[in-house]
Amino acid sequence: MNKIKKWGRRNAIAIGLVILFSVIFLASQRVENILLYYGTTGIQYLGGEYYRFFTCLFLHYDLGHLLANSAALLSVSSLLTPFLRNRQMVFLFLSGGILSEIAYSVIISEQIYDIGASSGIFALIACLLVCHLRFPKRLHPVCYRSDGIIVLVYFVFANTSVSAFLVHTFGFAAGILISFVMVSIGRIAVHAPADDCPQ
Repeated sequence: MNKIKKWGRRNAIAIGLVILFSVIFLASQRVENILLYYGTTGIQYLGGEYYRFFTCLFLHYDLGHLLANSAALLSVSSLLTPFLRNRQMVFLFLSGGILSEIAYSVIISEQIYDIGASSGIFALIACLLVCHLRFPKRLHPVCYRSDGIIVLVYFVFANTSVSAFLVHTFGFAAGILISFVMVSIGRIAVHAPADDCPQ
């Protein structure tokens, strides 16, 4: 029970985001074609509605999309808790996701809409890679086996379309850059003791 409480405290941001995603998903079922109003598309089709770079991160196409992103977010969050505080986690998720959606909007020339949290999640996965390279002995494979498998499966199989591949690639690249800067200025460090397994 104590381990569950500790895990919940450390992953408060990810849990809060999953709840928010779920509430928004349920509410969006009442709005027809919600992605036309809040999704990201080619910049020439946005009509100056740049808030879409933010709002698209909280929308999902269907229940499967929501569940996959939720599982991946909770897992990568659990893997990152030794290195990131909650506010750093949400900063990286939002900044990586927004930068990815901006890049996607600039690159595509068609009116193809994108929604979903995956761009921010891929930024967090990139941060995990940076943390692993910077602190190679901190991620104990026994402690993190199930989360690692979920993140790996998500990383490999989430690219279900060209637009998804682009958004994920941009999110991963943004995550690498932001994480490298955060490591360089000491914002990413080992916060939990080496023998403290969060699961």
